[in-house]
Amino acid sequence: MAGGLASLLLLSTFLVFFTFKVDASSASSQAKTEITVKGQASVYVEPDIAILTFGVLSEDVSANAAYSQTAAKINKTIDAVKKLGVDPKDIKTLRINVYPKYSYNKDDGTSKIVGFYASTDLTVTVRNLSIVGKVIDSAFKNGVNTFNSLTFDISNSSPYYNQALSKALENAKQKAATIAKGLGISLGKPKSVTENSYVNTPPIVYYKAEAMTSSTSTQIQPGTIEIKAEVTLVY
Repeated sequence: MAGGLASLLLLSTFLVFFTFKVDASSASSQAKTEITVKGQASVYVEPDIAILTFGVLSEDVSANAAYSQTAAKINKTIDAVKKLGVDPKDIKTLRINVYPKYSYNKDDGTSKIVGFYASTDLTVTVRNLSIVGKVIDSAFKNGVNTFNSLTFDISNSSPYYNQALSKALENAKQKAATIAKGLGISLGKPKSVTENSYVNTPPIVYYKAEAMTSSTSTQIQPGTIEIKAEVTLVY
């Protein structure tokens, strides 16, 4: 009877130990490796629009005289640009400023108004890139004396961004497959897919007003625009 009791206790101990080992093994088998990858891609596209920002700055003894000079030159510029084929809806007044000109007296430390400045800036969207140089030349011939920027862009970038996004997704999947193969594991379907926001900024070309007033016609080379996309996959 004593021998039977000892055997029973030994069997119970074995079962408890065996159960513990099975549970530990099961927990280990449930642990999974998480793979996170980022995919990136770019598409290069020729721009189809140019956005120009330029203006007129005038100076005179009175605010009215300064503004009148600026307004006259801006109106001439607008008419000239329209004659080149730019749609009126693509010409927008960006800002109008009138502010005093001060003279400082070093002897008594006082300042007084000796005149006024007046400026007006325009934004012109040119949809025919072959006339961009002519628009710039015409603007300066008609009184424009400040040139802020020239930006090339795409009127509808969505199809190109979708192409870049598709390539970025394939790039991420290839990376994940390479990692999984190296680890000897299977991927399955991704647990999450994130489209990372990416601002595609068109390149800006800056010009000096002095260079634009020369007799030489302006040559414009738009080049290409890079449209990027990025996604993150988690397996």
